[in-house]
Amino acid sequence: MSEHKKPTVSVVLLAYNHLDYTKLCVENLYRYTTDVDYELITVNNGSSDGTEEFFNSLPNEKKVSFPKNVGVDRAINSGFRLAEGKYTMNLSNDIVPTSRWLKNLVACMESDPKIGMAVPVCNYSSNRQQITLPYRSMEEMQNVADQYNHSNSRFWEDRLRLVTYTCLFRTDTIQKIGGFDEDFNPGSYDDDAISFRIRRLGYRLVLAADTYVHHFGSVTFNNEYFEDNLAVRNRSLFHQKFGVDSWVASEIDDTLVALADCRKTDPVRILGIGSSCGASLLQIKNKYRRWGNSEVRLFYLTTAQETLADLATICEPCVFGSPDDVGRFFSGGGFDLIVVEYDTGALAYPEGFFQQLISMVTENGRILTTVTPETRPRIEAAFKEKGFSACKNINFYFSFGKTPESKPLL
Repeated sequence: MSEHKKPTVSVVLLAYNHLDYTKLCVENLYRYTTDVDYELITVNNGSSDGTEEFFNSLPNEKKVSFPKNVGVDRAINSGFRLAEGKYTMNLSNDIVPTSRWLKNLVACMESDPKIGMAVPVCNYSSNRQQITLPYRSMEEMQNVADQYNHSNSRFWEDRLRLVTYTCLFRTDTIQKIGGFDEDFNPGSYDDDAISFRIRRLGYRLVLAADTYVHHFGSVTFNNEYFEDNLAVRNRSLFHQKFGVDSWVASEIDDTLVALADCRKTDPVRILGIGSSCGASLLQIKNKYRRWGNSEVRLFYLTTAQETLADLATICEPCVFGSPDDVGRFFSGGGFDLIVVEYDTGALAYPEGFFQQLISMVTENGRILTTVTPETRPRIEAAFKEKGFSACKNINFYFSFGKTPESKPLL
């Protein structure tokens, strides 16, 4: 008797009403997912518009149907428990699959056993997962996506969190942790929680920006979230569970990233100093990847102990301490880029601090440092007083709620 062959991917499709979206999703799933061996698991979350009857008419064997809405997390987890594939995909009914969408995501996961989640870009999302492609109809969208969806590792971005409108997981990992945390049920911050939990287990989270799907948006649950104030409640719950604010932890400083010159092709070492979870440094690393350099290592000195757990997932190493001791913690130096996210106006002795940094940066390296308009003259004076004017690769950039701008020291 032959052994049961397990699929590569278990696709768990969740629907709550909006049958027209569901039919469009299923139609395009069947049409554009012929290049990956998958099983379909349908979950009807208490729909009243014929969704259950439609799901029952489909040829897939695994079907879950609830008589009433039990919440996103409980519903999707019921499908996760039935998954037998190497990977499990959660698929919302307001997603329209495209050419090679799942094949590309599988290729991303297969490239590194430490990738625990992979999400494609789309037209409607927060968390910088949205891009704009030119189309005015679903037919045009599929043509544009067919041209766009070509697997390219340069467009894989490491992230601290991912919005999971559709997301590919490792089945053994998702089943081990029990799927989405049902404390957040019916939803909101549940994708933040699963992102942080999987990353803190040692896995990478990847936004596969080489792959595009259409997303109609949160058509089902927005009113429920708003009326029940779930976003406020669950944001607080997330902080209780993980010790940080998800949005703050994942915030990227666009000014900083724009200033980083990422054209160096040799191995790169980047040191961060501040109190963040390293999202901006991680985005600089992604920027290097776009230029073809995947040999980038991150280091961090944090003044906020609560950020260590997340910094440890992307840096090697990270330490907790005072910026004044940066030379002692990272005595080897040799950094191609030093990023100071710390409020330099709070330094008691900025001259000594920056003298350490100058000795730690490579000859052609660069220092990016935050300042406010009020503290900039003092820091410039400190450079000049100590003869630092010979260093041409120091940039100040304003932050802390000010209008971003940048100006080289010389």
